[in-house]
Amino acid sequence: MRVFIIFALVAAVACLSGCTKPASTTGPAATGQAQTTQPSQQPTAPQTAQRTQPIAVPSNATPDQVVTVFLNAMRSGDSPTTESLLTGKAREELAKHSLSVDVQSAPNATYQVHHAEMLQDASGAHVRSVWTEKFNDGDETYEIVWALRHQQEGWRVAGMAMELLPGQPMQFLNFEDPADMLKKKEEAIAAIQAPAVQTAQQPQQLAAPGARTIER
Repeated sequence: MRVFIIFALVAAVACLSGCTKPASTTGPAATGQAQTTQPSQQPTAPQTAQRTQPIAVPSNATPDQVVTVFLNAMRSGDSPTTESLLTGKAREELAKHSLSVDVQSAPNATYQVHHAEMLQDASGAHVRSVWTEKFNDGDETYEIVWALRHQQEGWRVAGMAMELLPGQPMQFLNFEDPADMLKKKEEAIAAIQAPAVQTAQQPQQLAAPGARTIER
């Protein structure tokens, strides 16, 4: 389900990361940075051994460049880099709750990153992206808006906004407020499970609708 895949991005240890679908063994692996109106993708180098040190991102990198490195690290399972690109407060608060912004490597995933939207507060920016994962039974695509804050070391990720439930407005998942993030997770899971529970509780129908009763 969509919500399980979403929260595998910010998963408690041994919690939701195992709920995602297994990735397909076919399909190209690509990443890229895009213009706002016509996104494009470019191939990346083959995945190497597990990285132990984060990728060095220049302090003058733009918000969309930071998100591009962040998503590529997520795609390759590069935990040191994804963690290093979070704000200092996000790293501190997530650690308190034994949470991490991480996923299993998804070499068949593709993504598009659009130009950053600078906020009135010059220390903030939003970057829209589209993430697609390929599975044996089809593709899953998510639009995610990343919230970044400028710090001494450069732009860093503070959270993300996305549609937790199909057809509902985007909700902001604040990496700097894990308690609120977990609350939204529980609410989303409850909303998905509610229809199934209601169906299971309905009494079984003994006769088909419109069936005529035979009188003797």
